[in-house]
Amino acid sequence: MSTSVCRPAASKSRSDLPVRRAASVVCAGLAVAGCVSAPTSGFAQVTPIVENFATTGALSGSTPGSGVGSWATISGSGGLGVSGGTLAIAGSSGQSAQLNFSNANVSTGVVYLGFDYSVSAGGTLSTSDTISGVVGFRSGTNTSGSYALSFGTFRPSASASSTSGLAANATNQVTAGIFTGSSQNASTTALTAWSSALTRGDTYRVVVGLDTSSNTATLWINPTATTSTSVVLSGVSLDPRGVFVREGSSSHGAITLDRLFASENFEVAAGLTAVPEPSTYAAIGGAVALLTAVAKRRRRQSGR
Repeated sequence: MSTSVCRPAASKSRSDLPVRRAASVVCAGLAVAGCVSAPTSGFAQVTPIVENFATTGALSGSTPGSGVGSWATISGSGGLGVSGGTLAIAGSSGQSAQLNFSNANVSTGVVYLGFDYSVSAGGTLSTSDTISGVVGFRSGTNTSGSYALSFGTFRPSASASSTSGLAANATNQVTAGIFTGSSQNASTTALTAWSSALTRGDTYRVVVGLDTSSNTATLWINPTATTSTSVVLSGVSLDPRGVFVREGSSSHGAITLDRLFASENFEVAAGLTAVPEPSTYAAIGGAVALLTAVAKRRRRQSGR
């Protein structure tokens, strides 16, 4: 995967015009797919994850539209399931699963993870000192890796609210935050939390960016650009290999996830740019092959 700007070579020959046009089309397709971008400092190389939860049934063992391999169980069994085009995460401790975007840990650049997130409005959600990770980044494999960065929601207890400077939630609200590991006791360690409460039953577009070069993570909710309001967590020391979903505890309530995208491109992760289907990647690959063949033919003709 290239991380440099894709520029067709300049040529004064009119016979090369079809080649240059084809190159422009290929470059545009690659840019939309998140395969190339303007140069950045240590841009991460990942296979974009496109998971629209289109296959009904157990999540573990299912294959997304794009990613490296299939969802694999981290721990637990049977809880995570897809129905009606969304992933259901039970409000209890249960199963967790991992899907990779690389065959190795990514140690440079920024990777973004975006998803539609909703906490069920049904039932009573008790307050808690501890916030449990529901979705985020994993380092290493599903069997021997670690939780690098987690996103979760909860109703903070009075102690957690005091330590972390959180506003008390009404019964129909939750607080969102990011943290390292699979959970954090917000009554003993201040939580990096979103400034306003989320309403149960509403759906939010959540984006988490992990910058492996600066060891920082950024949380956006319903962003329109990277300059949108965000909160930043420092000291994220583990490099990611993939993403996880997790039934952590009763404190986060029942949750639905949809449109889970991981990419080097913020706009793709945020759902601001259309995510190419697998057929688009195949078409881009075919265009690259065609462009290569045309270029070789032009060189042979010019050498006569």
